[in-house]
Amino acid sequence: MKSNILPIAILLAVFCFAEVNIAKAQTKEEIEELTSKDTYYGKPGKKVNSDGIKLKELPDPQKLSWKKAMKLGDKLSAYGSTYNAIKYYEAAAAKKEGNEKIYQSLADNYFLVRDYNHANKYYKLLVDMDKDKHKNVYSLYQLALTQKYLGNYEDAKASFAKFSNYSKDVKELDAVRSTVSREVEGCDLALQLQSSNGFKNYTVNLLDTNINQQFTDYAPFLKDGKTLYFGSWTSDDVTLSGKVEKYATYSRIYSANKNATGWDKAKMIEGGVNAIDFHTGNATFAPDNQTMYYTQCYQDDEQRMLCNIYRSTYTDKLGWGQGEKLDNNVNAPGFTTTHPSFGKDKFDNVVLFFASDRNKDKGMDIFAAKLNAKGSFEPAKALTINTTGDEATPFYDVFNNVLYYSSNGLPGIGGYDVFSTKAVNNEWVTPVNLGTPVNSSVDDMYFNWNDKAGIGFVVSNRAGGYGLKSETCCDDIYGVGLHKINLTVKGSVVNAETNQPVINSMVTLYDVKEEKEVKSFYAADGSYSFNLDREKEYRITARKADYEEAVQTLNTIGKTADEIWSQNISLKPLAPAAKIGDKIGIVYWDYNKDQLTPDAPDTLNQVIKIMLANPKYVLEVGSHTDSKGSAEYNLKLSQRRSDAVLRYLTSKDVDAYRMRSKAYGESEPAAANVDAQGNDNPYGRAKNRRTEFKVISTIDEAVPEPKK
Repeated sequence: MKSNILPIAILLAVFCFAEVNIAKAQTKEEIEELTSKDTYYGKPGKKVNSDGIKLKELPDPQKLSWKKAMKLGDKLSAYGSTYNAIKYYEAAAAKKEGNEKIYQSLADNYFLVRDYNHANKYYKLLVDMDKDKHKNVYSLYQLALTQKYLGNYEDAKASFAKFSNYSKDVKELDAVRSTVSREVEGCDLALQLQSSNGFKNYTVNLLDTNINQQFTDYAPFLKDGKTLYFGSWTSDDVTLSGKVEKYATYSRIYSANKNATGWDKAKMIEGGVNAIDFHTGNATFAPDNQTMYYTQCYQDDEQRMLCNIYRSTYTDKLGWGQGEKLDNNVNAPGFTTTHPSFGKDKFDNVVLFFASDRNKDKGMDIFAAKLNAKGSFEPAKALTINTTGDEATPFYDVFNNVLYYSSNGLPGIGGYDVFSTKAVNNEWVTPVNLGTPVNSSVDDMYFNWNDKAGIGFVVSNRAGGYGLKSETCCDDIYGVGLHKINLTVKGSVVNAETNQPVINSMVTLYDVKEEKEVKSFYAADGSYSFNLDREKEYRITARKADYEEAVQTLNTIGKTADEIWSQNISLKPLAPAAKIGDKIGIVYWDYNKDQLTPDAPDTLNQVIKIMLANPKYVLEVGSHTDSKGSAEYNLKLSQRRSDAVLRYLTSKDVDAYRMRSKAYGESEPAAANVDAQGNDNPYGRAKNRRTEFKVISTIDEAVPEPKK
């Protein structure tokens, strides 16, 4: 079920709803007059309307009867003046204890502004009042959510179970009931993380007041590794348009430069992006870093925040120019389109990711619009990772080809959790929950990571931020760092018979799961060393001419502290003797090269010894390639490799007439170029790039030797 209430940071709005401070009005007529026309208002006595007239205050809630306080609370709630409504509901509750309607209004309004402590209090009262008849079971569901958001996971599981039981015959709650198993799974995940002493991949720290303010800060993006762009709402002043409360101030895009210890004081960006009478935020940048894509929003008369994605170009003279709205291939008229992020789709196309509610009754989903050769976007398509919940704030890490986003439609430890996925074989793989401390018991969004700078960010309303209204009311920006440990394997490649170092051996580190080569180098003095990542399975191979290849395995799964492995690799020498039909050596080639590698002469010199010791032998010099490139090209490449070997052998007094050059191209692989699933197999390809030396016959003594 899609949620009815989205975090306002997701819609480019603030969760800390403005608290209306209207002066005292003593009569119904005065209140109606105050709320029937466009009026700006803020703190008591402040001259904020266009005529400079002091505005009247609402009546003191303590001086009203509970019915009048309740009625005024309903009216303010309808206007969107949520915090003021709560004041009057609280006054009514104090004078009329046990009133279910008042408690319901308080619970729902506190939940709306993410004050989960107070929402939990009133949902608990409602549930206790209803424990015999079970007519208000939806409040039991809301109680379970507040318990989860407060981190009381065992209590939440018990409440979800009761809700499922008591609501099983209430057809209207079928959609809500369908979410219970997901919520319970999220609670179990949270309990598992709490009880585990396992390694945390990230560290998370609240940024200081040079960045965060008392209201909402969101959508951080690090440009050029040194300038942080983000959206911020720095005031809670509001206006009344007709009978709907709107914001009197607007979200703006700010930037701050990184210094030696943190961040300089943020400043509003100059230029035409921060448009008058519109909310702006969610800045991201095209690969040229001279084009900004961002969100521009307005609040309609139904209190909906409607957003579109715009584009601005930077010039040294004008700064960021006035934005240009993207066409309907990206934006959808009448719907919200927000959170732009450049990246690659599952087919490796450059795309603009974004979130939108354009699919009716499906809430927020993530879409991608392909950037074509003309520089425009093709019609956007929804991603397959979208769930029956809401997905938002996508970010694509171009260095690691990982898509991050937030969702409440997957099992999570809070409301919105951050997940990651990547494209494998043209499909998005199952999303992975980033766990704690990136995720918390509340809403965590806008995760992004700059691999080059080694830092990232996340936006959260977790307790401990700068919000004024409640400990979980408002969104703040947190810095994210990698929790690093040092894992190293080192050792020597040695002769298995003499235990002496084998110089100039080729040592290669492979990632077993991803079947890719991590690093490869020649061990000039026989020693090697690799830095390793956590939670990986590795294969280490050592190769040297005249030796059998050796393979060792190693894994770092479960490692939580620094560790160094010492592993020598033993190579067994090949027997030098040879007879007809024997392969007497193999040399390997670097990708797409026909120049001998540094260790090739060792093998070639062994071949030369055998050929000179057996002057009647005829040698086949058979060269091969991997499957990269066309068959025709590979055939020619293998011939060039044979030619390079022949030049070397003839320079060392092996007669050319005793050698038969053979170019096989890619036709006779020694190993698979791809695995069973069709994935690239670099380990196999490396074994296929070879020249083999095989004794195929002896010289016919009746055939005279060529004249020299």
